[in-house]
Amino acid sequence: MTWVSDDPELAQRERHEWVPATRAGRDALAEIGTAPRAGVATVLVGPRGVGKTTAAKDLVLRVLSDLAVDPRAILWVPVEPGPEQPERDPLEPADLDNALRRPTRVGAPACDGPRLVVLDEASVSEDWIDVVAGGAPNAQLLVTASIAGAVVEDLPARYPGQMSVRYLRPSTLAELLVARPGSDPEAARKAFIQHGGYPRALAEHRDLGRVSHEFVELLEEGLFKDIGVFALHPVQLDEVITAMCTTAGRFIEPAPLAAALGMSTAEVAYLLERMADAGIIDPRRGLVDPLLHQLPALHDPAARPPTEQHVAAFTF
Repeated sequence: MTWVSDDPELAQRERHEWVPATRAGRDALAEIGTAPRAGVATVLVGPRGVGKTTAAKDLVLRVLSDLAVDPRAILWVPVEPGPEQPERDPLEPADLDNALRRPTRVGAPACDGPRLVVLDEASVSEDWIDVVAGGAPNAQLLVTASIAGAVVEDLPARYPGQMSVRYLRPSTLAELLVARPGSDPEAARKAFIQHGGYPRALAEHRDLGRVSHEFVELLEEGLFKDIGVFALHPVQLDEVITAMCTTAGRFIEPAPLAAALGMSTAEVAYLLERMADAGIIDPRRGLVDPLLHQLPALHDPAARPPTEQHVAAFTF
């Protein structure tokens, strides 16, 4: 497990850390102690870019800091391929099943006592809910997932043990004002419209004066995967966001959005359902964070950025 100590995501946090988000991640996983406890599970849910994987890796470091914990008892399972394996497909349900019930089949060393098994970004694997619902004998389980909804909320009732679901979300302006006592509310409001409440965006904007193109690309790539309708219709994420911004009034109206995208209302209904489950829209108000309104212009400098008034109308 030496990879954790020099992990690029943890290194990125060291460079640009938003401390309240680090604290929120630790609070969300506080019930996981150092020694693994069999039969106990936690699902950490939140939209892409909110810091779930970083929080999970931070937890692994904390667990490994206990010299009584055997490092062989920690099994990290990257369900989604990372930058170092861009051509790899997401793990199949059978792979997840082996990790939970036959860990040596996925390369885990034999060890005595319970394991801590981490399924990172499990929601990219089809039928992951059913696999997790089967339990993890002799293991404590931590699952991170970018897709929420009723199936996740119902999972603890199906789990053969003790399971809790915890959530991470982008910060609101009110939370940022609390985190920065004495800051000018109007200046904070203007900045929030530009960078939103994602931890990395907050820290980069504070340290660099801008949100990095690298984070924008990572966020868009993840959202593209999570929404999962683009294989059915050749439309780009930026097009969806732009169409949503130009057609939505006080509420999101499927019919104008469908016309703007050249999709059927049924396709748009499914699109909106997926976006809600991915934590990036409120069906009543639209995009949940100001940065999402800014994505098309951040991705393509030639695109017209949204007005401050537009973002504010959907944010406050």
